[in-house]
Amino acid sequence: MWKQFFILVAISVSFVTNTAWANETLTRDFAQPINIDADHEFFDLRNNIVRVEGHVVITQGSLIIHAESLVIEGFGSDVSDAERLVATGSPATYQQEVDVGVTVNASANIITYDAFNRILILSGNAELLQSGNFLKASDITYDLENQTITAERGEQSGQRVRTSLQPREQSEEKKGNN
Repeated sequence: MWKQFFILVAISVSFVTNTAWANETLTRDFAQPINIDADHEFFDLRNNIVRVEGHVVITQGSLIIHAESLVIEGFGSDVSDAERLVATGSPATYQQEVDVGVTVNASANIITYDAFNRILILSGNAELLQSGNFLKASDITYDLENQTITAERGEQSGQRVRTSLQPREQSEEKKGNN
């Protein structure tokens, strides 16, 4: 139990950046309009749903999502401009600068982006890369606001969560003391 706790803490510290800087960078992105380019778009204005298909590209500040199809739920609602984006692909990809010079790259069969709560959910063959650190699992949830990550293995036998953490560079002062 404690071993799992310490591994989770190590993963979180390695993936997560300075929260104050990250929140400032993300807040700037979330204040930008969401732009969508695709081959085909369908708007259901009564139900606040948008369906987009074919070479979908979504941008919002530094956020870039590529997908084969996209459903936006809550577009134009009173709660927010776009509460939830669900992108599917083989795979769908996500990229966003979460801190100055720190970019998160992710891919999965389904990417759910909760814009209101600032949560990214990667489902099916999920991969996350940040600052050379790599996480692969069946499902990954990344709370961008709180800078927390959880990963789950799949139900099939032999599936596991895999992580590769890069060593931290030692400062010159610490190198001299060793």
